[in-house]
Amino acid sequence: MKMDRYCFLIIVLISLLALGSLLPAQEIDSRRWSIAYWQQLAEQGLITFTLADETAQPAPQKPDSRIHAKTVLTDDSPDVPVTTITNTTQSENSIFINPLNDQEVLNSNNSTDLPISFIGNSQFVSTDGGLNWNGTLRAVTETRGDPAVAIDLNQRFYVGNLTDVNFGQGVAYSTDHGANWTHVQVYPADTDKNHLWVDNSPSSPYEGNLYDVWTDFSGGANDGEIAVSRSTNSGLSWSTAAFISSAVGAGSHNQGVNVQTGPNGEVYVLWAIYDAWPALETALGFAKSTDGGATWAPATRIISNIRGIRDQAAGGGLGGGKTMRCASFPSMTVSSSGNIYAVWPNQGVPGVNVGDPDIYMIKSTDGGNTWATPSRVNQDPIGNGKDQWHPWIACDPSTGFLACVFYDSRNFTANDQAETFVATSTDDGNTWEDFKVSDVPWSGDGSPLFAGGYAGDYIGIDILNGRVYPVWTDDRTGNLMSWVSPFLLADPTDPNPPSEFDAYSDYTTPTSMALTWADPTNLANGDTLLPSDFQINILRDNVPFIPTLYLPKCLPTTAPA
Repeated sequence: MKMDRYCFLIIVLISLLALGSLLPAQEIDSRRWSIAYWQQLAEQGLITFTLADETAQPAPQKPDSRIHAKTVLTDDSPDVPVTTITNTTQSENSIFINPLNDQEVLNSNNSTDLPISFIGNSQFVSTDGGLNWNGTLRAVTETRGDPAVAIDLNQRFYVGNLTDVNFGQGVAYSTDHGANWTHVQVYPADTDKNHLWVDNSPSSPYEGNLYDVWTDFSGGANDGEIAVSRSTNSGLSWSTAAFISSAVGAGSHNQGVNVQTGPNGEVYVLWAIYDAWPALETALGFAKSTDGGATWAPATRIISNIRGIRDQAAGGGLGGGKTMRCASFPSMTVSSSGNIYAVWPNQGVPGVNVGDPDIYMIKSTDGGNTWATPSRVNQDPIGNGKDQWHPWIACDPSTGFLACVFYDSRNFTANDQAETFVATSTDDGNTWEDFKVSDVPWSGDGSPLFAGGYAGDYIGIDILNGRVYPVWTDDRTGNLMSWVSPFLLADPTDPNPPSEFDAYSDYTTPTSMALTWADPTNLANGDTLLPSDFQINILRDNVPFIPTLYLPKCLPTTAPA
């Protein structure tokens, strides 16, 4: 995660000339996006901003934890804090569901203490479907931010991250469900915006392989290129880095990398291309291996003429005065059938590139050889001047359902606040339903505790067996903190539940009760449901009261009230 010095919204304002007077321009690499890098520059006196106490509370909001979506079974999903520790900030969330237990979830984020003395990676685990979490702010002291988590089929937990020495690459592993962690160094220095993935496909000959990817900013021959290292022994050791992006011929550099695997062990790597600097993202790059990461086909540009949102002004490409920095780093997921889905925020329709930031998706059904026309994921009116950004997408390996989380400002007339939305698709990404999952809005602003409008550079989501875990950061408490709002997707062929249910009894009918309801008329996917297609069973104390009785509007009973 990098940022340009032009994009610093610095609380004590400094100009580009002032930066230049502090040290030669080449000593600050404005491409870098790691907040730990910029905090280190501040500590060294090379940049300046005010370290304010982040105690100002947002305006009181009435929480609304209801989820309004026909494809979601969960009607109410209150936001759950990932930790109740108060002297901390949390941002940049990665989340992964245990592939053998959809109630166990691993989260890691950029965590600090307060006052800030470190920026590291937390390790938090929930074993009850995201309702409660346990863990520590920095179980591995070698970490320096940018977490990416994974769990393999042998129940080994992993957290990939920048390391505290020279911004290298490390991956920590745990063999006891996150209670204890062991750090392994992957790459020595000068890396940025990493991602980690494990091959959990039972049909893959490379099942269990780990893949760590990042951008190299060493200044050498591979400066600005995407690198990958693999582990074939559960993270105990790692291969020499392979540089895989040079064939796209980026005019400046490649950044914001994401790695995934296919059902037969294919490895796919996706990133944003910068053809100039400072400038916006102009294309997406893609590389592929079909032999478990041993060799790589030449990288390609899978879509060109995009317009990202990594604007160098305060707040990036966001409107309404929101000061949070942002970029168009892509996210990718792969279905069990092998389809690849990639999302990113684009200013208007890709290729036209005029308008507010929306989330767009491209899909490949042939291993990345060809890609479909981009389709829009968020479903608010196009061109309404509202912002969507920071998308992350996941695919359920058991159902093929897609879930994409993102920040959204659609509900604010002045476009000056943000909420967290999720979009789901049950038909391979052909259609989407999106809905709010956060209980309260937040400012969409960068934190005064960090340089350059920082409030985290990505959020996360995972899905398994219909269980969805979106996780994000907001400042509702006055600090940047992480929240999760678990929910369960409906089977699209299930009927919607009855509505307008009511129960009535009074002193004139002490031994009976009248039940009323409105029958469902549609399936969860919107198809018509006929009265002959279902029945309503009534139970008392989990025992059928009148078995298989169907009465459409009212049921008088003679049971004790």
